[in-house]
Amino acid sequence: MKRLGLVATLMMAVSALAQNAPPISQIFDFSCNASFSSCPQGFDPTLAPVQLSNGNFYGVTWWGGRGSSSNGGTVWRATSSGKVTALHTFAFNAAGNYPRGENPVMGFAVGADGNLYGTTEQGGSANAGVFYKLIPGGGFTVLHNFCTVDNCADAPGPIILGQDGNFYGVVRESNTIFRLTPKGDWSLVYTLASGTLSGSLIQGADGTFYGTGVVGPCDSGFIFSLTQAGVFTTLYDFGVVSLVNSNIILASDGNIYGANGSLVFRLTTSGNLTDIYELSQAQGPSPSFLMQASDGNLWGLSPNGGTDPDRPGTLFTLTTSGTFISSEEFDCSTTGCNPVGMIEGSDGNFYGNAGTGGSAPHRNPEGTFFKVSAGLQVPR
Repeated sequence: MKRLGLVATLMMAVSALAQNAPPISQIFDFSCNASFSSCPQGFDPTLAPVQLSNGNFYGVTWWGGRGSSSNGGTVWRATSSGKVTALHTFAFNAAGNYPRGENPVMGFAVGADGNLYGTTEQGGSANAGVFYKLIPGGGFTVLHNFCTVDNCADAPGPIILGQDGNFYGVVRESNTIFRLTPKGDWSLVYTLASGTLSGSLIQGADGTFYGTGVVGPCDSGFIFSLTQAGVFTTLYDFGVVSLVNSNIILASDGNIYGANGSLVFRLTTSGNLTDIYELSQAQGPSPSFLMQASDGNLWGLSPNGGTDPDRPGTLFTLTTSGTFISSEEFDCSTTGCNPVGMIEGSDGNFYGNAGTGGSAPHRNPEGTFFKVSAGLQVPR
């Protein structure tokens, strides 16, 4: 588990190779009226959207929805031209409770059946969140109320679709990895002997899961693997007060990529780590989101990158070898700012969510659905 320091050399070698970044544009604003009494599509979008085979995008907001700005968020549908509809509102009842979930910000995924599944932060029978299914054409079902297993072992967390058609997730700031079937049956997969989990899982082609965590009183971040046979291995320990602040991804070269502070790293599945690039303040320090696009490059979002004093967030691009390509700054008044996630659409452009800001004449903007005109040639 070695760490190789190549950052300074790489930055000097590639500084002259930077290119202009593709433009970012707002295609929808999640906004409220002047009195904040009406936010029908929801506000404060979070998590990366998903795209279904029908070409539409789907995502979630933290708050609001049809009927009242005090509702607990929405699941929304968007066309690529920016027409957004709230498919479901997590509404409160006459008693002020949210029996069908509140704040759907823990997890959001597409099932093997093409339906949408997610986990909420609160609401449900124990006010500890729910696991739900939403049919894109309509129809919402609560599949599991969290905190209904002994000692509340089944707390909510981010989920991914596993290769077997079940959903797998982690209880953040806990030590539990769990499984949920598409029918809502919860089961324990693994309990860490020490430390807590800090992010979502990813799964390799051989079925092995990878994730991040924190151990000890000094917040030592680590990356782990968990095989289908239940063998848990710490692949890399970052040391005292050193965390993985982005998601991690498995790239096409078979390596894991992520960010530790402003250092973007590559980690082999045998545990050898190399720092490939250190992002500057203007490029996007401490990125929270990474993905590999169809061009093979790493694309990322930094929620607080960009120039002082606003630091509205940035989009950046690197090669997997650490060559810096470009970065683009968000604009709070025109594109939204503090980006939280994105995907590559079927047209080769990127679509994502910015958590705040946006342009909404005569209304109060509270986040955007944005487009990055990357124009990549998506493989057919």
